[in-house]
Amino acid sequence: MTQPGDVLDSGAPARTGRWVAVAVLAVLALVGWNILGPEPETDRPVSPAVGSPSTGWVAGPGSELPASPHRADQLTFVDDEHGFLVQYLCSESSGGDSCPRRILATEDGGGSWEGRAMIPPYADEFYALVARSEFDLILLDRVSAASVVRSFDGGRSWAQLPTTRAEPAPVPAGAGLVGAGLVGVLDPACPQPCPVTLSWIDPNTLQLHPLPRQPAAGGNVLPQPASVASDGDIAVAAAAPAAGLVSLTTDGGATWIESRLEVPLLEGQEVAQVGALAAGGGRAYLFIQVFDESGVAGKYGFRTDDGGAGWTDLGFEDQRLWIPAGVIDGELISTDLPGRTFLSVAFGTRWAEVGTAPRSPYLAQVAPDGPVLATLVNSQGFESYHVSPDGRRWKPMQLPEV
Repeated sequence: MTQPGDVLDSGAPARTGRWVAVAVLAVLALVGWNILGPEPETDRPVSPAVGSPSTGWVAGPGSELPASPHRADQLTFVDDEHGFLVQYLCSESSGGDSCPRRILATEDGGGSWEGRAMIPPYADEFYALVARSEFDLILLDRVSAASVVRSFDGGRSWAQLPTTRAEPAPVPAGAGLVGAGLVGVLDPACPQPCPVTLSWIDPNTLQLHPLPRQPAAGGNVLPQPASVASDGDIAVAAAAPAAGLVSLTTDGGATWIESRLEVPLLEGQEVAQVGALAAGGGRAYLFIQVFDESGVAGKYGFRTDDGGAGWTDLGFEDQRLWIPAGVIDGELISTDLPGRTFLSVAFGTRWAEVGTAPRSPYLAQVAPDGPVLATLVNSQGFESYHVSPDGRRWKPMQLPEV
């Protein structure tokens, strides 16, 4: 096994790995994950920092809450107290391809939420929520960057505003990046499929600036969404026939380091999903999932500490964990099938258990170092939620009635 600190070039990892075909999720539950190998190599469990009863924090996303038939996601906080969610009211739908949506807002760190205005039907294609303050919200379109939908009163009212094309420029930290799975900026003059252009929107002028150079990962095919660290580092990943492709920039897109990380494949296997997480300061992670006709056949994980110049193999295929959901202070957060939550130690090389849920929670993080949303699904398919700023403290989220 490659040891922590061994640096790989952009060629194939010097390890054979262990690829065992895995059936569906129900089979994993029945066999207790034994086919996926030994227990995670964990450190001593970290004691969750639980606050006083008045704070509402609990040790993990494990307490049962009244579940809702309405899905919620895109949890975004602008400070310790003020945050937003997008809620999908599918039971209120009159038919069609999309569900009515509204903005939920919290002013107490996620303990209680209130419903704001419905997102207008003309914004059905605007999915990515950017919160600039407790009042200024922007929705970005998946299909065209010709406009944004914006609220200046915390989601109580909305307006569609046009963007204008501007000269290429490096993206500043915190700007609204579009492209790479969120928006394909299409030029009518270019042949189809038109190359995807990563751009950023200046919130003060609503000018759309392409990055000075475009990442190679993905080419003309929409890659996975770009991961943007709080300091502006950007990681873009895409799948190749036997490898993961990753492009990293630490200067806002002026220069990129391109890497190809190959994984060994058995007959009938293929690289199906690739994802990158930017952790800031030149650190980023790349995870590769391999599928065969039975489903997930294996997974690999890698880390760079120098903006992509060298890569460390994390030995992730030896862990019985899902692909990490996010980055907190440079470390990773993940779960396993029994419902345990883990934080990585020493930048992905070891893992510490930090909580347990009654069933395996689904974790999601909009941006590195942002809050983590844990979704628990009951036997009826209804969902309840917890929020955490650090993966150790969790606050049950009481969402309002429709």
